[in-house]
Amino acid sequence: MSGQIKQSCSRYVVPAGKKVLRFFEQFLYPLKCLKCGAYIDPEQVEPFSLDTCFCEHCMAAGVYPVEPPFCTICGVKFQQGFAQNHPCETCIKTPPKLARVRAAVLYKGMIKEAIPLFKYHSKLSTARVFEHLLFQAFLDHYSEAGIDKIIPIPLHRKKLRKRGFNQAFLLVRNFVKFHRRHFGQIPPWTIDISSLVRIKQTQPQTGFDITQRKANLKNAFGVVRPAALANRHILLIDDVFTTGTTCDEAARVLLKNRAGRVDALVLARA
Repeated sequence: MSGQIKQSCSRYVVPAGKKVLRFFEQFLYPLKCLKCGAYIDPEQVEPFSLDTCFCEHCMAAGVYPVEPPFCTICGVKFQQGFAQNHPCETCIKTPPKLARVRAAVLYKGMIKEAIPLFKYHSKLSTARVFEHLLFQAFLDHYSEAGIDKIIPIPLHRKKLRKRGFNQAFLLVRNFVKFHRRHFGQIPPWTIDISSLVRIKQTQPQTGFDITQRKANLKNAFGVVRPAALANRHILLIDDVFTTGTTCDEAARVLLKNRAGRVDALVLARA
């Protein structure tokens, strides 16, 4: 399928000692497609790939990488007629607060169906796939960028209590472990879940145009410890980037509180 990928979401190799445990897990809890319910043969799939969550039939929708050409600032995908990456017209006319946005995949195909299952229906088995996919994107785009802090976009406490988890945090909760496994040392950055807070309970952004999204997110975030952010290079984490209103409003607040630079890494780019 042109323009699609079907691959392991990590270069991680399962240790031999864990294979026995995986055998018993598969015996007690056989893999079933999260969309149609069909059984999945564990011997036919790669660990930490979407194939462990969705059957071959459903996976025919595809997973699409973010390939050039795309905007060097907001990361939006261009039509293939463009020869190379460059800033898009929107970023030139109205520069965002974010310095750079990168994504693991495009928000289409199987990813567009999988993320709502993860986010709204608590299908947390997908989180194990998504975190490896996102970490590979981190290695590709930010491992040598001088990041000081990784901050998942926070949820308002009422929404967090209702949902039971912050999907942005689940995407990066194992980044330190992945980094140590990949590089053999502790990372130069930390994951910060306390400095940026959601102080306004906003409405869901779905169905809003760009003006409504900005009004909805206005003054939604606050900073608890400005001194901890001073001159720091911050990497925001979120699941989906559409208009970028959420991440850009968070970046505005962080920069207002003396952060040095704010980038974003998201699972999927619309």
